[in-house]
Amino acid sequence: MRELPKDIDADVVIEISKLLDDSPLFVPVRVHELAASVRQKVKTGLPNLSIEELIVEMASVRQLAMAFDPPGSENVVQIPIRSPRR
Repeated sequence: MRELPKDIDADVVIEISKLLDDSPLFVPVRVHELAASVRQKVKTGLPNLSIEELIVEMASVRQLAMAFDPPGSENVVQIPIRSPRR
């Protein structure tokens, strides 16, 4: 990972790392939800966009799938559940 700028809070990076390490490998990381969770757990002056950029960078290094659906968005396509053949 790259060296962090001085305005990045190390506590935010540590919290993101913990949350990504705990996330299942086959479920996409929901970037906006994870940023909100980080904001609740760590007091920081970073804007949401900076937190989301860190999440994307750190999830990319771990080769995790990501979902970029903001809360309340209606642009998410629901994948139908396939019923078993009889």
